[in-house]
Amino acid sequence: MISTREQLILLAERRALLCQRAEAERESLSAVLARTDEAAVLLLRLRGIIDELRKQPWLVAGGVAFLVGLRPQRALGWLAKGWTAWRMYRGAQRWWRQFAARAGNSAYPRA
Repeated sequence: MISTREQLILLAERRALLCQRAEAERESLSAVLARTDEAAVLLLRLRGIIDELRKQPWLVAGGVAFLVGLRPQRALGWLAKGWTAWRMYRGAQRWWRQFAARAGNSAYPRA
């Protein structure tokens, strides 16, 4: 038979274990929510750009005329270079966030 003191010790150990587990789950959920927040911000920016382009269709027509003037091959080359530059920028941004987090410094705030 287990004494009351032993039961209290077991309950305290279980409570500590559950608190650790709850903290780990909160951190995991926080990481998931941070990624979804970034995606939501990106979608809102994209929607704002699309709304702005709908208000000014001459910008779209000018962009299409510019791409046609460049010829499709050259335009595709420019798009590929732009995409590569964007990926490099995002990679550097990710690297900088990891570096700042390891340094314990909030030198780079989240966007």
